[in-house]
Amino acid sequence: MTRRAASNLAAVRMDLASATVEGDSARVALLETLASCGAEILVYRPQLQHYVLLFGDIEAAEHVAVMVPGVGDATDLCNEWVPGALNLHQASPDTAVILWKGYDNPADIMAAAHDSIVCDQDLVLAASELTAFVDSLELDARQSLTAVAHSFGSVVLGAALADCGLEVTDVVVAGSPGMTVDELRDLHVSQAHFFTEQAPGDAIAELGIFGSAPSEPTFGGTRMSTNAPDHPEVGAHSEYFEADSEALENIADVVTGHYEQIETHRVGFPEIAGGLVAWAIRLPAVPLRMAGRHYRGPGFRLMTNWCRLVDFQASETGNLVCVMLDANERVLTWLAHRLGAIDGHAAADAGEA
Repeated sequence: MTRRAASNLAAVRMDLASATVEGDSARVALLETLASCGAEILVYRPQLQHYVLLFGDIEAAEHVAVMVPGVGDATDLCNEWVPGALNLHQASPDTAVILWKGYDNPADIMAAAHDSIVCDQDLVLAASELTAFVDSLELDARQSLTAVAHSFGSVVLGAALADCGLEVTDVVVAGSPGMTVDELRDLHVSQAHFFTEQAPGDAIAELGIFGSAPSEPTFGGTRMSTNAPDHPEVGAHSEYFEADSEALENIADVVTGHYEQIETHRVGFPEIAGGLVAWAIRLPAVPLRMAGRHYRGPGFRLMTNWCRLVDFQASETGNLVCVMLDANERVLTWLAHRLGAIDGHAAADAGEA
């Protein structure tokens, strides 16, 4: 593995010199990130845009985490995926973190959703490749292995667990639009070892266009909290791996087996109200969605895309209502505390809810 990583690093440096001469700024940025991030480059296939990076010593590590990113391109790798993997590595003692971008990921979530009616060949191949890579690690029995997937990466992970025989110690999915199944048991993972995160304002995580939303209570598993007082706020689809955030701390606790330290999500009034608004907006599309389960005739694709648009708008509106009510609740609680209407402990509890 070390020899292969050294060979890949040499190839990156050669390509960087060539890209610099050619003035290809986007390629230079990508190659500079690969060369300077401090990771061992386990896979370097630039023609396919496949990159696998190892942070830490996998042989000495007590825990191993394999991160599967979602939609995006080289810019996302530089600005989000590599920093996120580094943040997880730094937050997780005795852990090696592998960023596995070893599949042909879609450019955006709507492009991914285009073929969501059936598992297409690209998804099956990606799931098979992920399973084969994890098997190739040949970890010791003493080492735990956690699969951590974000966004569309959770779709790939779901297919690997459900259909390819992938076996891991724990599963964490963040901002998941679905995992190709409707129930946790179809993933062959126990409820005690399946964890999800869904940040306020993350409409993608509520779409469920690739199966039921994993963060729903009916799916199973544990939904972890993403925001706590005195922590950086996580309020968008790409912020789950922000340094020092509660979302990252919870993921690190799963990876390192500190389950007792995990903060679970608590449903408050703003979230309930937002969910009811989203449900009301989705209601008119229910008959079409039910008919679409059996109909494949003319207009089927148009009907399906319209239902997805309704779902997205419902999620966006519901999240907006939730955020506004939550902000107003915090302001009113703070004012009441300042005026002496409630004590400090009650104000703190309201702030955490």
